[in-house]
Amino acid sequence: MVSLIVSYHLSIIGGTIVNGDNNTTQQLSRNLPSSKALRTTGQAELLAVNIFFVLCIVNTIQQSRRENPDKHIHPTLLLLLATCPLLFVRGVYGVMSGVLPGFNYFDPDNYGETGLTNSFVISEYIMGTTMEWCSCTLLMLTYFTSLNDSRTADLEMYSEGKDRSDQAVEA
Repeated sequence: MVSLIVSYHLSIIGGTIVNGDNNTTQQLSRNLPSSKALRTTGQAELLAVNIFFVLCIVNTIQQSRRENPDKHIHPTLLLLLATCPLLFVRGVYGVMSGVLPGFNYFDPDNYGETGLTNSFVISEYIMGTTMEWCSCTLLMLTYFTSLNDSRTADLEMYSEGKDRSDQAVEA
């Protein structure tokens, strides 16, 4: 969780360090390298967290299959797994936006007479916004796949080191 907080802050600080009405061209050119570095670092950290997230989900699915070979994979795990490629594309785009001028909104070549160029807007919508919204939708659907899940854990059972079979015998 701390890693996510740090990475979001780095991305936000990097994105805003060159904004402002008082920035001169000289200040902008002086702050741009650190802005790119902060944004890229933050986005790379988010991408790394996403890769770790994928590994955790895959590990959980494998463990579930080993422990319960006859049961289906929980739909929430499948939704989380389906979210990962979308977040991966968004993460790669975030890193590319800090490194490649064609994806960086601070690059003057991405602006035309009427504002941002069509190619920049399309890449931003497809690789940025769409990936985030599709991920958000899938993550919100986990509410419905978890409706019948237990709402609370039996903390006494876990704190005493008992498993469910021991509890059934005692009853």
